[in-house]
Amino acid sequence: MKELKYLNVLYISNDFTQNTTIEYLNINAKEFFITYNLNDATNVLNTKKINIILSEHNNIQYFKEIRKKNERIQIIIASKLIEHLHLIEAMKIKLLKFLQMPITKEELIASLKTCIQTDDANKSNIINLQNGYVYDYYNQVLLKNKKVILLSKKENDFFKFMVNKTNNTVTYKEINENIWQGSMTHDALRSLVKELRKKTYKDLIKNISGIGYRFNLN
Repeated sequence: MKELKYLNVLYISNDFTQNTTIEYLNINAKEFFITYNLNDATNVLNTKKINIILSEHNNIQYFKEIRKKNERIQIIIASKLIEHLHLIEAMKIKLLKFLQMPITKEELIASLKTCIQTDDANKSNIINLQNGYVYDYYNQVLLKNKKVILLSKKENDFFKFMVNKTNNTVTYKEINENIWQGSMTHDALRSLVKELRKKTYKDLIKNISGIGYRFNLN
């Protein structure tokens, strides 16, 4: 990943068992720092410019304090057990993503790409919708009044893709290529949109007749 060579990464480990992750970051990051505990991590953060933190320590309060000092630093927490409460807390902290352990190389790269895209755009990963709905772009979680709304993989892929195109019309062709990889039927798309409207609200997804769909967040 070329973009990573411009960023400094801090890895906070519990047991250093994520060898693939450590090796990838060590090779690809501009500067790579690794610590075993939060105290040592604090020393690194106080003396070095860190762009991304990847931590096996799931200490929400610690990362809340980091966020008070640095609004842009990207934080990834690797955990064996991710509860809904963690996701809600992540939304409060912002720019915080959870990864299920053990981490695969594919998941790591995808998460890092999201971090880099968000950093480049200097935007929040928390998207406020209408009627009490909120979408966490990092963790790909939809909530209403702090309760998680379960989405299928296809629904979530569509939701995340459309959020990136907010207030722009997305053609059927674009949806087909990016969500169905060329195998979409119009019935399948209509069914997906219908289910998402049930789980959210009708005005969120607008059909542009003969062209495609538009996500209206305003």
